[in-house]
Amino acid sequence: IRSKNLISIIFCEAAAIYGVIVSIILQVKWGSTQDDLSAQVKAGYGIFFSGLMVGLCNLCCGQCVGVVGSSCALAHAQDDSLFVKILVV
Repeated sequence: IRSKNLISIIFCEAAAIYGVIVSIILQVKWGSTQDDLSAQVKAGYGIFFSGLMVGLCNLCCGQCVGVVGSSCALAHAQDDSLFVKILVV
């Protein structure tokens, strides 16, 4: 398998960078809560479940990109002219 087929890994890195960006945004939100205890509890639950959803979405995205990347690598190994067609799709 050639280095052209590392594109699926780049897509996974993009999803990971999205997770890092969301974590930075959530950290800023956590720092902006006032002294009100109920607001802090609501913000804590919101941040927890937001992070949980982003993590689960990244997990599913990683599995999908792995399956598609593997099949694309196998298709490219059989026929070299398919690389551009696969990349466009």
